[in-house]
Amino acid sequence: MGWRKVTAWAALVTSLLFAVLNWHGCWLFRNEPQNLIVFIYPFAWLVLFFALRMRWRLLLLLVSIPALILVPNGRWGLVEMNAGAESAAFQALHQMQSSLGASRAEHHQQEYPDRLPSMNLSPYAQKYYRFEYIPRRSANGKIASYIIQATPARRDCDFHRSFTITDDGRVFWTLEPRAATFSDMRY
Repeated sequence: MGWRKVTAWAALVTSLLFAVLNWHGCWLFRNEPQNLIVFIYPFAWLVLFFALRMRWRLLLLLVSIPALILVPNGRWGLVEMNAGAESAAFQALHQMQSSLGASRAEHHQQEYPDRLPSMNLSPYAQKYYRFEYIPRRSANGKIASYIIQATPARRDCDFHRSFTITDDGRVFWTLEPRAATFSDMRY
């Protein structure tokens, strides 16, 4: 095969590999676009594979397959992949709780504000989680307590853990497809 055909076949197979990995858009959701550079490795291997004659292709396969099995590939499980996003959400919830407490003390009020004060959350927390402030009013109409819910932005990409923090700092979590409640596990 000529170099144009070799390059075209390698690009086609690499594109198919990416399409399978990014089936529901989850690969690009989890990774940044600049991480597409990792696809250079299979592309280069495929160029070499398609450029070689049949007996050298077999030799390349015989060398590559054991190397893939024996070399630690650094793949992480789902728990490890989600730990950073979950930690960012947990930290953001505590940041919001502290900000609400500080706002209440700063204004010498007996109630919490109607809305969350503006704050800078980490881009990681903003990307992977959606936050909702739910004030709870007392009989006289003042906001006496609240909860803040953090739910995954993309459950279909294997983000399942939801969190809820209360005004007294208790954090609850669940793996069910809903926001965490007081009856769920507590940290």
